[in-house]
Amino acid sequence: MAAIQWERIEHRAPQRDAVPPVGPMRLVTAPPSRRRPSAAVYRRRRLIALLLVATVLMTVSSIGIRWATASASAGATATSSPVVLVARPGDSYWTLARKLHAGGDLRSVVDELVAANGGGDLHAGDRIVLAH
Repeated sequence: MAAIQWERIEHRAPQRDAVPPVGPMRLVTAPPSRRRPSAAVYRRRRLIALLLVATVLMTVSSIGIRWATASASAGATATSSPVVLVARPGDSYWTLARKLHAGGDLRSVVDELVAANGGGDLHAGDRIVLAH
């Protein structure tokens, strides 16, 4: 930033012990700096720019990878192995559904469990096979 200074324009010789006249003034700016930054400054600037570009590229690529995997998994078919549940004493369809599906509405999960078990009552030792 250049220094700015105001310089008085005097039309007559200053008098001794006189109050300086308040007359017209002109703007005087400092000469521009001719000093060039050192090589170390250029290296630091380049390093900071490189780190900034690398950070942006990593962020964009991680977002792109998440987006690609999310869209690929959304259209994927169920190729995983079936889930086998073994009922223990005290278990109900609702407790098994809570183990499978944490939170939300469990009614559809309970319906799947009942259908997979043949629609009957749940007894200890029953094996329920779910194709997920």
